[in-house]
Amino acid sequence: MSTCKPGYAALALLAALPFSARAGEGPALDGSLTDRPESEPVLMRPRYSPEYGRRSEPDARQGLLLSFGLGGGSLYLSNEGPGRLGAADLDFRLGYGFSDRFQMFMDFNTDVAGNQFGNSVASWTWTLRGQTVLAGDRAGNGLNLNFGGGFGGLTYDRGYRSSSPIGFALAGGVSYDARLTPWFALSPEFFVTWHQVPNVPGFPDDVSSIYGVRLNLLWYLH
Repeated sequence: MSTCKPGYAALALLAALPFSARAGEGPALDGSLTDRPESEPVLMRPRYSPEYGRRSEPDARQGLLLSFGLGGGSLYLSNEGPGRLGAADLDFRLGYGFSDRFQMFMDFNTDVAGNQFGNSVASWTWTLRGQTVLAGDRAGNGLNLNFGGGFGGLTYDRGYRSSSPIGFALAGGVSYDARLTPWFALSPEFFVTWHQVPNVPGFPDDVSSIYGVRLNLLWYLH
């Protein structure tokens, strides 16, 4: 009988080893986790990445750009003589803001006036422009400069409509965006537009130019 007792004790010790190993891996009774061995691979250790999966907020001037503008200016037509004509201005823009610092848009502009003969004349341009912010804040308020090129022409209404050939155009402006909501702003602008009015060969080309002010209703749709 005395020889069996050491054997029973050895078997009990071997049976207790797996349970003690599991107890070292699991949580303690007070809810705390025991330290993992330093030999555990780094890739198996839990990591915490607070930035993972978060979507960054767009800039105030980032997104689809849409604008309607109304104003007036002083129109010069070289084929109408040296005087200038008061003109009503209408402007439409569609583009995209890539960041707070740079936006690009298509601009369609028309200026309508009456000449000395009582006929109405419209000077129109289509331009592609880039815009940058000269000074502003993160909320979207600020002073902007835009400039670009395209083409333009004249349309007369003399009881019947006639149009000039299309010529090269340049246009630009300085505006100030005053944000009323995160997606809408009032944007008064001082603008300048110039374009050629081609003539038949043998005659010098005429030009059309206008400067004035307009009020743009501006949306940035994120």
